[in-house]
Amino acid sequence: MMLTPTRSDRRRVRNRDAILSAAETLFGARGIEAVSIDEIAEAADLAKGTVYNHFTDKDALAAEIAAAARADGEARVAEANAGMPDPVRRTIRGVLVFARFAAERPERARAMMRLTPGASDPFAPVNEGVQADVAAGLAAGAFTGHIESATLMVLGVAHILIARIAGTRLDLEAAHILARDAAALVLRGLGVAPAAALATAAAEAADIFKEVP
Repeated sequence: MMLTPTRSDRRRVRNRDAILSAAETLFGARGIEAVSIDEIAEAADLAKGTVYNHFTDKDALAAEIAAAARADGEARVAEANAGMPDPVRRTIRGVLVFARFAAERPERARAMMRLTPGASDPFAPVNEGVQADVAAGLAAGAFTGHIESATLMVLGVAHILIARIAGTRLDLEAAHILARDAAALVLRGLGVAPAAALATAAAEAADIFKEVP
């Protein structure tokens, strides 16, 4: 039998959501070390003790925000690449998805980048997906180079795109154009012929950035 949430339960959920939202914005803008629990409590319009009722410290709060943000981004990539066997398209669609993510959820995207350990390490567990797609492209002869440098280039461009789009709050149209052009450069850097790189980037960007009803 399902129990109906009490008023206290609903208030606790609201408070927790308010804390997470406030901390996500502050951490994304300034980083965890530059933000105090007092500032988070003030931004959430709650008492400092209420924050500690939900989280033992800033590290626990940051870990939950980072995990949620990363899971959000990865779920978007998984959905975009479902049933997509081509490693070239998979690799670049992942970059484009995170670019759109940064335009739609700038605070969350910035918090993810600031709080995710190993975000720039090509062999970190959080980057297993992109590493696998790059490796598949190399194995198929679609990409040239070495797995470490190739993966690092993809990650580097993705991170710069996220920082630029989220940091300047580009709208979807501007983010689309910037991401499309950057995607073409990534593909050329991976050894894809210029004409094919431009065509692939344009087609995949148009799909990823299409309006969703």
